[in-house]
Amino acid sequence: MTTLNFKARVPVYDANVRVGDRPEEVSPCRNREDLLAEMDRHGVERALIYHAQGEHRSPIDGNEDLEGWLGDDGRLQPLWSVLSSDPSLAQIKDLHAKGRVNCARLHIHDTIHQLGLIFKPWAYDTLLSWFSDNHIPLWIPLLETENEDIVTTLLEYPNLVTVIVGAHYRHSLWVRPAMKALPNAYLELSRYEPLGEIEALRDEFGVERLVYGSYYSRFIMGPMLFYLHHTNLSDDELKLVCSGNLERILANAGKS
Repeated sequence: MTTLNFKARVPVYDANVRVGDRPEEVSPCRNREDLLAEMDRHGVERALIYHAQGEHRSPIDGNEDLEGWLGDDGRLQPLWSVLSSDPSLAQIKDLHAKGRVNCARLHIHDTIHQLGLIFKPWAYDTLLSWFSDNHIPLWIPLLETENEDIVTTLLEYPNLVTVIVGAHYRHSLWVRPAMKALPNAYLELSRYEPLGEIEALRDEFGVERLVYGSYYSRFIMGPMLFYLHHTNLSDDELKLVCSGNLERILANAGKS
C-alpha cells in the first residue's frame, strides 16, 4: 500500500532551525522535547538552532533564551545570533573565549525597507573582520537585505566562510554569479525549489557547496528534505548535502 510517511534515508543535520515564539506567532514546538519529536518524525538527527527573540527583540536576549534549548545530548547545537553592535559582538566574544562558538547567524534588520543598518563594509567591518580573523562561519539571511550588498560586501572578506540562507526560486538568476564571486560561500537550500536546480548547481559548483536546512519553524521541516531525496543525487552526495558538508564547515571553525 502506498504511504505518505517519509523519513530520511541518510543522516540529517539541519542547518537552520528557529526556536521560541515570535511576537505575533506562537511556535509549534513549545519546548525542546517537542522539537526533538518533530525532528524524529522526519529522521533529523541534529539541528543548528537560533532563537526567534534574536530576530525580533535582541540577539543578546535571544542567545540567553537559547541556552535552555541546548541540552547535553548534542542533538541541538547553538547557531548564535549576532548584530553589528559592540554589546552583541562582546557577547559572542565572551562565548568564543569559553569555547562555545563555532558558527553564528548575522541579524540584519530589514534594510530592503530601510529599517536597519545597510549591509556595507563601513557598517560591518568590525564584526566581519573578527569572524574572518577567527575563522568562524557566518550564516547570512538573504531576505533581509539587498542581494547586491551581500556580494559586494563579502568580496571585501575573501577568507570569511558564509552560509547564504533562504534563497528562493526568484533568486535563481542571482545564485550562480554569487557563488562564482564568493568561493567560500555555501548555499542553504530550505527555499530553493526550482526543478532541476539542485542537480545543476551540483554539476557546476560541486555538491560540497550545498547545505540542507529546513528554516523550521518558518517553514515545515519535511518538504525540502523530501525533495532532496527525489533528486538524482547519489546516496553519497545526499549524505554530504544533508549532513557531511555542514559537519565539515563546523569542524573547520577556528582553523586557519
